[in-house]
Amino acid sequence: MIKLLIVDDQSVVRKVLSEMFIGDKNIQVVGTAANALEAKRLIPQLLPDVISLDVDMPGMSGIEFLDWLMPNFPTPVIMLSTYTETGANATIQALERGAMDFVKKPDGTEADFLRMLDELTNKIKKLGLGAKPKQYITNSQPKLVSPKGKQTNIKLIAIGASTGGTQALDFILHALPNDLPPIVVVQHMPEHFTTLFAQRLNQTTGLPVKEAAHGDILEKGHVYLAPGDQHLLVRRMAGRYYLEIEMFDKVSGHRPSVDVMFNSISKGKMGDHCLAILLTGMGRDGASGLKGIRDAGGRTIGQDEESSVVYGMPKEAFLLGGVEKQVSLSAIPDVILQYL
Repeated sequence: MIKLLIVDDQSVVRKVLSEMFIGDKNIQVVGTAANALEAKRLIPQLLPDVISLDVDMPGMSGIEFLDWLMPNFPTPVIMLSTYTETGANATIQALERGAMDFVKKPDGTEADFLRMLDELTNKIKKLGLGAKPKQYITNSQPKLVSPKGKQTNIKLIAIGASTGGTQALDFILHALPNDLPPIVVVQHMPEHFTTLFAQRLNQTTGLPVKEAAHGDILEKGHVYLAPGDQHLLVRRMAGRYYLEIEMFDKVSGHRPSVDVMFNSISKGKMGDHCLAILLTGMGRDGASGLKGIRDAGGRTIGQDEESSVVYGMPKEAFLLGGVEKQVSLSAIPDVILQYL
């Protein structure tokens, strides 16, 4: 039984969520808190397996609460985020501080309310079964230097990530020099949030990072993040790589989908020029796509179990035989440069 603590300053939210899990055989609400200070008093007594946390609360903010929680009682946290610029920004910061995932609060319609409940339930069940919170990674390390000498034929780097991926991507991009091949990224994240996440990475990593747009021509040293709720596909024409952004059905349960991006590379006969990396995340999105790139002659890296917040996607890729080299997050930037 997964023990859930609900932290939200709105009494109606606490009531609805508590009632929602009555009778659930997998989830037990062991307590509710109207603010972070109250949650701090309850956590040592209740020792919850998962915490649902409101982004914006009076008194101690959700960000300040995470700064206290992760060193003292590291616990999987799912943020409940408002669909506003302020709420989205706070959510991105929360993910940097150790929150594992987030769910958008409903827009007021019944359909979206049911969407939130379903999404929250699934994430609680998955994170409550062995997910490992990671401490906030400080990026004080100097950037690595590209190796000199013989270069490989790698012209493109493709990265897929989900739960825990925001911290992992932040760490990797901070370490990489700005003279590498173009980098394309799919991080499971809704629209609007990807815009702000790309902006934040652009400001902090020392690399030019942008939310990908239809028709973008890929430039050396630049990073392109798939927009939320749209698929990113890589194309090649006249020796140059460019992007297509398309809206079609979810693939592997996601839009954007890592498999869609990886498949566009391997099926577009670009696999042998690609270094593909699959990071932490729930489910299996990207597993078959990574295998396709390896089968096409590309190089592939999978994040290992110990450093993954959720060892789902990279595990599935490893079991399929899609992972050429499995390494810890801390080693991935060095391994990228070794491949180059």
